[in-house]
Amino acid sequence: MSKLTHFLLRKITSRIVVFYVILTITFVIPRMLPGGAFAYLINNPNVPPNMRDVLIKQFGLDKPIIEQYFIFIKEFFTTGNLGISFSRLQPVSQVILEALPWTLTLVTTSVVISAIIGILLGLLVAYKRASKMDVFFVSVAMFLRSMPGFWLGMVLLIVIGFYMHLAPLFGAYTYGVTYATPFEYIADVLYHLWLPLVSLILLTTPTYLVITRNAVLDVMSEDYIMAAYARGLPERNILLKHAFKPSCAAILTLLAMDLGVSLGGAMLIERVFSIPGIGRLTYDAIYMQDYPLLLGVVVYTSAVTLTLVTLVEILQSVLDPRVRLE
Repeated sequence: MSKLTHFLLRKITSRIVVFYVILTITFVIPRMLPGGAFAYLINNPNVPPNMRDVLIKQFGLDKPIIEQYFIFIKEFFTTGNLGISFSRLQPVSQVILEALPWTLTLVTTSVVISAIIGILLGLLVAYKRASKMDVFFVSVAMFLRSMPGFWLGMVLLIVIGFYMHLAPLFGAYTYGVTYATPFEYIADVLYHLWLPLVSLILLTTPTYLVITRNAVLDVMSEDYIMAAYARGLPERNILLKHAFKPSCAAILTLLAMDLGVSLGGAMLIERVFSIPGIGRLTYDAIYMQDYPLLLGVVVYTSAVTLTLVTLVEILQSVLDPRVRLE
């Protein structure tokens, strides 16, 4: 068996084990809460006794814990089912899939744009290290990165949306409007999403700038970089061809983590701008104590994050054989 095959099998197996542990934890935690996660639903005096019996059977609460666990695991791996949402009385998977396109559109676009801008600026300030430009961009990046996401979103919403009337105050599209063509719908969605998109870009770009700058500067102290300088190669070529490529490992890992974590991490921005995505769904699930829905979001977000990180590690192992020895 080659080192690459052994590396791939080891990584994929470890991710499957981690995901299975996450599934088990999502099953156990609600049942360890005082009174149980289902207490407010089952013990609610406003719920009629006959309805209470129906709910107990529907959620399988009349079965032993071990049997509930095996049913939970079987249902997920065979049908992807994670139970019924308390607040919406729909399958958790269906509720998540309805909200997922909005978050994917918002998060994927913002992460890609942030990565491009941040990497280019990071390379620029690394090239101009210890200059006024370097100090300026790093200071601005630290300032933006330290801002709470909800605060920045609210400031942009008040200034640009309320006072300047350049963006709508809520929603991902205009409610109650009939669109004559798909292009009108797309234009309306873009009009509603551009401000939350800018908010996420301002929050995310600084990380890519700082990570790129620091990773490139770390590589610049290596012996082979000094040898390239000794051969008289232009500094720009050394930076782009010799220093940037080894730095891509940290950047790719950050990109994968951002794409996965931001599926749930955009909760505050989606809440501020009333975007019906995964973030707002998570907020509503916490507020409504909808544990099946909340844990379903955790499971799907974890699955996406683990998959992306594994793909990045595989890509790194192909580009850099030294990774296989770790």
